[in-house]
Amino acid sequence: MRLEDGVSAHGAAPGEVLVLHGFTHVLAQEDVRQHVMACLSPEEEARRRAFAFPRDRDMFLLAHGVMRLALGRVMGVGPRDLAFTRDAYGKPFLAGPFEAGPGFSLSHSGQAIAIAIARAPQVGVDVEAHGREVPLEAMAMVMADAEVADLAASGGSARRKAFAYWTLREAFAKAVGLGLSLPRNAVSFRLGGQGPAGEGAPAVAHLSEQFGTAGDWHLHQCDLGPDHILAVAARAPAPVAWRLLPIESVLPCADGVRAPARPVP
Repeated sequence: MRLEDGVSAHGAAPGEVLVLHGFTHVLAQEDVRQHVMACLSPEEEARRRAFAFPRDRDMFLLAHGVMRLALGRVMGVGPRDLAFTRDAYGKPFLAGPFEAGPGFSLSHSGQAIAIAIARAPQVGVDVEAHGREVPLEAMAMVMADAEVADLAASGGSARRKAFAYWTLREAFAKAVGLGLSLPRNAVSFRLGGQGPAGEGAPAVAHLSEQFGTAGDWHLHQCDLGPDHILAVAARAPAPVAWRLLPIESVLPCADGVRAPARPVP
């Protein structure tokens, strides 16, 4: 399946992780807004209306609407036909007649959203606006000791590295379904570009045995435009192919600007 094929009824092929990404400014197009609004369930629409600020309502609308559009296309059903459930940690799953469907994960931050879809159940995605004023000390509280030590030795690049570690950790925590309950030293990461010759994709450096082996896990990280960073984690028995597509791929009426995804320097 080629990149330009978009999100077809085949969804993510075996060994492939589909990642849709985009920004809320696409909702400025009224036809797009109405198209996405029509996808929400009554319960989701009630949750959307409960947000106090328009920016939060738009973020919820786009994230959940695009998730339904993408999964519906993968499953070959209408977006409102899908049913969902959550486990004790809040991780969402397809339910009812769709429970054997693909694994998925969604994230949003600032004006960006990201949705990952894979045939494997353990997949997680995280996107963060790295310009946020989050104290490094607060971020370090949930990182592994080895990651904290790397930040301490990183000087002016520490904040950038902190968000890189943060997104990888959040993506992994979503994939295993633990969220903030993930023990901080249960996993640690090696950032992209930290191989012997400065090469390589991000990787799991240490992993508690309850989550398999480090080689079971595959990671991808990239920038979304100038202000956001994205990370994806998937557990698979063999290397995966990452297929990144703009959310316009499931919004046929959209003609908004597509932000490129590129590897984190």
